[in-house]
Amino acid sequence: MKRLFPVLLCLVAFFTLEKGVAHAESVTCTGKNLLTELENEQPQIAEKVRARSQSILNGRGLIWKIEKQGLRPSYLFGTIHLSDPRLLTLNPAAEEAFQSSSTVALEIIEMLDPQLMASKAFSIMQSTMYSDGTTLDSKFAPADLEAIKKKAASALGLPWNVAGRMKPWALMGTLVLPACELQRKRQNKPFLDIKLGNNANRMEKKLVGLETLESQMAAISSIPETYAIKSLVQAVRMGPRMDDLFETMIQLYLKEDMGTVWALMLQMGENGFVENQNAADAGDYAEFQRVIIDKRNFGMADSAIPLIEKGSAFIAVGALHLPGEKGIVNILAQKGYTLTRMTR
Repeated sequence: MKRLFPVLLCLVAFFTLEKGVAHAESVTCTGKNLLTELENEQPQIAEKVRARSQSILNGRGLIWKIEKQGLRPSYLFGTIHLSDPRLLTLNPAAEEAFQSSSTVALEIIEMLDPQLMASKAFSIMQSTMYSDGTTLDSKFAPADLEAIKKKAASALGLPWNVAGRMKPWALMGTLVLPACELQRKRQNKPFLDIKLGNNANRMEKKLVGLETLESQMAAISSIPETYAIKSLVQAVRMGPRMDDLFETMIQLYLKEDMGTVWALMLQMGENGFVENQNAADAGDYAEFQRVIIDKRNFGMADSAIPLIEKGSAFIAVGALHLPGEKGIVNILAQKGYTLTRMTR
């Protein structure tokens, strides 16, 4: 049994307003690269991952130059919504593109204004918490429920009368993050999108959002609850392997290889790597892809086009939105723009 819940984690980790108890001691990241293990122990699946990754359109590259006759060039850049220090420095090509741009577009910009975020606390709570008395107690098998309760208490410091009222996707968004990432979130460490937004404000660049906080929350809230429940169970069952998955994604991101991230996740299950995806999992993945990736890709591309037409825009979105036939790179190319991958 396998589902593409790791991608969901990358997305919802950004939205969850985690309020756990901070740890006094420093927490060290412990994850390791799963690709090394895969190559050594299951070479046939490693070969499948390689072949799949090579077939993904625009699967490599984080910074793309956008050109069209008569327009000043703009740029499309892929970020990752984690605060690991390795992710906070732009490569030279991206840095040059950012510096030369007059407009910076992020997925959302509300996160840069604490007062605005505070004013939206009620709508955020409505999206992330049950408000009709529903709890998670009846939604999981007893053994899984006990494991989730223990994880919520140990990782988040949340009593169950709070955690148990969170919607499955919202609880998962923080429950399975590596301990070191949770600590950085508690310390309000920025991730790259926030750093880009702050730099844009400091440099007096025009700053715009491609989406709104409400639209992102609505998209995630539309994921079928059964899918989110199964994904949460799988993530908790994986235990420390989730740390390995995050570390693998970080290392692949630094290599600008999002195609392999996609391919690897399609082979990842709660008990390790699996050979084939069953029909039920394929259906779950298709719905996730449609709601969280494809639909938002077209929406963000539509929002980006007026900025591109004005010229000199730096457009930053989560890197998993770049590749594929329905990725933003290809969507813009089909709209008549020329996109060229920029190397370091």
